[in-house]
Formats: sequence, C-alpha cells, structure tokens
Amino acid sequence: MDRFLTLLMRALRLRCPVCGRGKLFHHVFTMYERCPVCDYRYEREEGYFSSAMAINIVISEFIVAGFTVPLAANPSIPAWMVLLGGAPFTVLLPLLLYRHSRSTWLSMDIYVHPLQHSSD
Repeated sequence: MDRFLTLLMRALRLRCPVCGRGKLFHHVFTMYERCPVCDYRYEREEGYFSSAMAINIVISEFIVAGFTVPLAANPSIPAWMVLLGGAPFTVLLPLLLYRHSRSTWLSMDIYVHPLQHSSD
C-alpha cells in the first residue's frame, strides 16, 4: 500500500514515477520524452497514452453528466440553460485533467508492471 500511495503522490505532483524528482512536463501540454533526472523513458510504445486519454474523457463526461442530469430533471430550469451551462465543461475538463491523466496512467503502469533492475 505504501508503494501505491508513493506512486499516486508522484502522479498528483506530476513527477517521474521512478525517481519522484524529474518533472513530466516542460510546457503545459508537452511532456518530456525521458525523465530529466533518472532518464526513464515515459512513452513505452506508440499509442501508450491512448487509454489515458480515453479514461480522461470518460471521467470528464461523467462529471458533466453528474451535474447536468439532475439539473435537467428539474422542470423549473429550461433545457437550453442546462445545455449552455454544461457544454463548456465537456471541453474544459479534459484539458484540465490532461496532465494528471497521463501522470496517473504512467504511475499505475509502474505499479502494475514494476521495473526489473538488472544485476549487471
């Protein structure tokens, strides 16, 4: 459990899941190819972060639905107001959660598939 919490904290702080010191991003949406401290390669293969993007969109849409569906069920609130109020969040939330979805995906991959250190 301690290892899981360590990896989760590194993900939330947007740090390398291996060393915990290197930053993952050098611009808002641009990720380093490797950790600047320990040289760990972040993207394991082509399309590695595709699932992180999918999870990001699903979580974002569930959050939007969680707020808009109860509002839409209220007959005193016009439907156009609900749509107008909820629509921007379908774009904003995935952008806001982009970095953390990638860092969490990377950390959970390290948790599920720990690095094998060679004894050379």
